Amino acid sequence: MNRRHFLKLITAIALYSPFVRSSNKNLKIVVIGAGIIGTFISYELSKYGIDVTLIDKNKPGSGTSGSSFNWVNATYPKKPYSYNYFAQLGINSYKNLLKEIDISIEWNGSLEWFNLRQDQLDLLSEISQLMNYPTHTKHEIINSEQANILEPSINFNNNKNIVYSKDDGTINTRELINLLIKSIKINGGKVITECEYKKLNFQKTNISSVSTSLGNIDANKVVFACGIDTNSLLSKNYLIKPTPGVIIKSKPYKKIINKIIVGPGIHFYQQSNGQIIIGEQGIISITDAKSLKNRLERFSSRSIEMNYLNKIRSMGGEFFEDIFDLEIDEVSIGWRPIPIDGKPIIGRLDHNPNIYLATMHSGISLGPLVGSLVARELVQDIEIPVLENFRPSRFD
Repeated sequence: MNRRHFLKLITAIALYSPFVRSSNKNLKIVVIGAGIIGTFISYELSKYGIDVTLIDKNKPGSGTSGSSFNWVNATYPKKPYSYNYFAQLGINSYKNLLKEIDISIEWNGSLEWFNLRQDQLDLLSEISQLMNYPTHTKHEIINSEQANILEPSINFNNNKNIVYSKDDGTINTRELINLLIKSIKINGGKVITECEYKKLNFQKTNISSVSTSLGNIDANKVVFACGIDTNSLLSKNYLIKPTPGVIIKSKPYKKIINKIIVGPGIHFYQQSNGQIIIGEQGIISITDAKSLKNRLERFSSRSIEMNYLNKIRSMGGEFFEDIFDLEIDEVSIGWRPIPIDGKPIIGRLDHNPNIYLATMHSGISLGPLVGSLVARELVQDIEIPVLENFRPSRFD
């Protein structure tokens, strides 16, 4: 059996083992951070019957996860192959999640292109590399006429090389987190909001409790799933400086968009409730980014907000005229937790195996997969091979 098939077999066992209650009644695990990753880890631990407590300094999904574009994919930016393959497994995990949780996932695919020739050539080169991987999601290169059959409202400007990623999907992350929170509580787990982590307490070398703004919580294992706060809470540089991105939600609009549109400068899709979700690609100026140094989730003034709304409308209007007719419901700023090497960081810390770290940029795509695998490693005290390329030890 070659290495690739071995990893697939191990992962399949990890993903599809039946619901089981743990016989380890002594485990007390605190998960710090109720974004998509921390909530999925807590959900999976609660299924084992573990004494799990999920805490967040604000409300569940109030950070990056709640201000995300909500795109589930295994596309070309996820590289090398080990990372892309991991994201492919993430897509499969979402499909299996539907057997447990009644959540709407739109598997409509995406269409991507650039106007500038060099950018377009780079895109096609990336897709060519992706399609040479041993396994990959379904991609096809189509022209503007074919694309307009799929998306009549988009002006593809006679582009002959549009990337159609057929397996991409979108979710409502806030709704999903709320459903997971309910399940955690039903399974006997605890969720404490507006509870800020302070420090770990030890008896000799063993974790005894977690100090928080609301008092101590008994624990013998702790999971840090705290996104952009990872560096500050662990006093180590795992992530680059978080970058801000604008997310816009429209009020419900007539059905006009079928897929995820990844056009020059912006990307957007339409939810089943009619809302159009718009994200931008790096348009926040250095000056404005500095003014957001406290990681504000909203612009500090209406004038700055309108400036970016107008920029986004201008870019989008080049290929989607209806953008000018949208009524805006919400404008938020999402702060992206990006590991130094771009890949997820998942595993125990070398100096203390009872401290576990799970942080990544692609939390939306990987949530259910990471939750399942991390829970198994914590409960069964094992090392799952498919995670070997993502361990924190690579930064030591």
